Order: sequence, then structure tokens, then C-alpha cells
Amino acid sequence: MNHAEKGSYGYTDAHKKRQIRKTVLLFLLPIAIFLTGYFTTGSRENYFTIVAVVGSLPACKELVNVILFAKRRSMPRNLYEEIASHAEGMETAYELVLTTYEASYSIPALVIAGNRVAGYMPQREAKTGNANGHIQKTLEQNGFPGTEVQIFQDLKEFLDRVDALAAEKSQLPEGDSREGDMRRVILALSI
Repeated sequence: MNHAEKGSYGYTDAHKKRQIRKTVLLFLLPIAIFLTGYFTTGSRENYFTIVAVVGSLPACKELVNVILFAKRRSMPRNLYEEIASHAEGMETAYELVLTTYEASYSIPALVIAGNRVAGYMPQREAKTGNANGHIQKTLEQNGFPGTEVQIFQDLKEFLDRVDALAAEKSQLPEGDSREGDMRRVILALSI
């Protein structure tokens, strides 16, 4: 079984499969309870039915998660490998779906170096400025003031920025845990 963690390559497909299995299992339990009550009493008007209906609520909640991920796919392997080769040694997050009250943003890759964040959002996503502002505002609210966030729609521009961040990072002292903390805050924004 693939247990890719949020923010890693392959998370979307692995999460979708886990959610489907979990949802099926959660629906089977109330069905079994209902059938037990029906066959033991000969009627559906019993306490087993009440327990089965209430017991189906967690399954319904998981079904919503399955529906959210139904159209999503993991990023293509060749895209991941290309980005990973440029971002080697830096904090990265892949296959993010950031949600706000206004919109959701699908961001295949983010790279964090020092107090700078660079992200790649393909051309089909139109509102990169809103994603920039949302990430920057959230990081500032969580104790990371002065963070610079740039989201690129062009892959070449994004990779050039990642290369520049890698060069800047080589000048920074080792052991800065800020980047990992910033990554955790960004992952908390993602579904």
C-alpha cells in the first residue's frame, strides 16, 4: 500500500485510494448493523436501524472527501523529476490544493528557501496573485513576517527561480528550521 504523505509526490492518487477503501468500510458497518436488526426482528423499525443511520454519518463525511478528490490526479512523473532535480536539498511540497473562501488553487510544486517561497501553477489556473497573497498572509499570521511568495505559471520561469533560490540557499547557514515550519503551515492550508 502506498502511504505517501501530504506534500509528497504521489499523495493525490494514494490519498484517493485510501479514502475510497475507508469509505467503503465505513458504509459496510452500518449496513451490517441494519441487516442484523432486520433479520433478528423481522422489521426495520428497531434500534438497530437508528444506530445504522447514525453510524452512516462518518461514512458520508468520508464520501465528501472522495468526491473532492475524484477529478484530481497526481502530477506527471516527468514533471516531478524535473522539478525535484532543480530543487534538490531544499524544502519542497508537491500536489497541493490550497483552499480559501473564494477559490481553490491547485499548485503542483512549491519550493522554500530561507524566507522565499516559489510555486508552480500551470497556465490553466488564472489567479496566481490571489494564491500568492493567501500563502503570504497565512505565513505572516503564523510568525513568518517578510516572507516573499511568488507563484509562476510558466515552468521555465519557475525552474529559473528555483535555481536562483538554490544558489541563494548555498550562502545561508545550515540548520534553519524555519523552512520546515513554513512547509508545515502551507501543508495545513492544503486539503
